[in-house]
Amino acid sequence: MTLFSSILFFILGTAVGSFLNVVAYRSVHGGSIFLGSSRCPACKHKLAAKDLVPIASFLALGGKCRYCGKSISLQYPLVELVTGFLFAFTYLYWLGTVYNLMHLVYLLFVVSVLIVLFVTDVRDGLLPNSVVLPAVTIVATYKLLLVVVGSSQFSTLIADLLTGLVVSGIFFAIVVLSGEKAMGGGDVKLAFFIGLAVGWPATTVALFTSFLTGAIVAVMLILVGKKRFGQSVPFGPFLSLGAFVALFWGRGIIELYLRAMTT
Repeated sequence: MTLFSSILFFILGTAVGSFLNVVAYRSVHGGSIFLGSSRCPACKHKLAAKDLVPIASFLALGGKCRYCGKSISLQYPLVELVTGFLFAFTYLYWLGTVYNLMHLVYLLFVVSVLIVLFVTDVRDGLLPNSVVLPAVTIVATYKLLLVVVGSSQFSTLIADLLTGLVVSGIFFAIVVLSGEKAMGGGDVKLAFFIGLAVGWPATTVALFTSFLTGAIVAVMLILVGKKRFGQSVPFGPFLSLGAFVALFWGRGIIELYLRAMTT
């Protein structure tokens, strides 16, 4: 039963991943996220239902548009595939918790937002307000609802809000002091979202992971000649990665660290 459910969540994830590709593209290049037909980015031809089957359509078409023959970006099947695996993983993680179905929906939502922002920053160097700000509103509303129904303490909500404010404040100071060379305003808003969504103290794991992985990748890019010393690298993808790690393993990592420090 668990295997069957995991497969269903993988299939659901690939379908959601197809939608996330649309969100990532239209949040940067314009157009309604929920309205309008999907079109080939190259020839603008309206895509039929048979062209939109997650992963399968890409493989069946040989990675090319049916109408103009132009290559389809690998981003599309990769996002669908990754989202499928992450949805299945999130479901399996949720099975081992004592939380209700709403928490599963919450986790899937946060994961989806992180995927979109990862893609937009890698591809376009942007973290769109049209994604970040509604995501902050939805997460804040969810956490307030938990307080109203008695599933969470008001102090927890305040702690999460303060975490978001403090982290985004630190990032804002970095932006000002660096003249937006180290990071931009989008990173500030994403930092607030992560602080609010992940909460204290797991956010510290998100920050450590993002700065560590960001530094490693930056050094590697310099060594292979893709970047020169002093050039910036989009930080949003590393924040998204750090947030994902902290969302699922943040508290466990901190507990292991504290246990190691006291032995």
